[in-house]
Amino acid sequence: MLQRIQNFCRACLAGRLKRHAGAAGLLAKPVEEHFDSWEQRLQNTLRSISACPCRIRLAKQEDGPEILQLVQQNLLHHEPLLRTLNIRQTPASGQLVEYIGQQLREGFTLVAQDERARIVGAAIGKRSCQWDGKQLLERADRTQCNQLRKLFYIWSIVEAEPNLHQHFCTHCLYEIAFLVTAVDSQRQGIGLHLTLHSLQLARQLGFQFARMNCTCEYSARIATKAGLECHWTVAYHHLVDSTQQPVVRPESPHTHIKVHATSLFPGCPLNPHAVIT
Repeated sequence: MLQRIQNFCRACLAGRLKRHAGAAGLLAKPVEEHFDSWEQRLQNTLRSISACPCRIRLAKQEDGPEILQLVQQNLLHHEPLLRTLNIRQTPASGQLVEYIGQQLREGFTLVAQDERARIVGAAIGKRSCQWDGKQLLERADRTQCNQLRKLFYIWSIVEAEPNLHQHFCTHCLYEIAFLVTAVDSQRQGIGLHLTLHSLQLARQLGFQFARMNCTCEYSARIATKAGLECHWTVAYHHLVDSTQQPVVRPESPHTHIKVHATSLFPGCPLNPHAVIT
């Protein structure tokens, strides 16, 4: 059992990721944004998908316990990264659920209800700030559970390394932080509808940009269908520990982490000096 993921220190790991992933051609190249096309992509997507089988609405405060139960029963058990780390079998699983529950306080969460008014899906949104990666790194350093510490280190890299705040020349983006659908309600397009409605919510709230960190192929496909573009990616086998062994390797097809993002309004400025590496 690893006592500490030494190579996840920001300076060391960032350099390693850039060397290995850059050499393998795995990191996303900067792409020219077509800001006036997002709304058209959204309309095309809405026309091409079937009607949502659920009612999508903004979560209420009293929905909190049911949302967290959905997270505990589905996200912790079936999300490929969390499943591979086996966090659900550790005493720290409660800490992770508590951390996710803190995101509900921002009031950006959407839920999907079936015909029985049961919550079968949720998109937990939050503000993505420049210091989020550093805060996750500090949280990882304070975490005693080895598996949960690995997760927070990975999340800290995914938040910080794409440099989206610099790229989009903004201090804050809307982030779809967690997307979960009940196992018995999957393959109905609920995740895609939650994502599309989240982007619409972000626009209504006045956010200019949105991001979605995809740690599995399922969420990456949803992000692409929703019109978000991949800005950064890294293979799991490039996330290595002090013995040069991969920290975690989810089963195929979940071989990469991908960070998707988009401009929500036409004409939002880019930082011309920013480079995504």
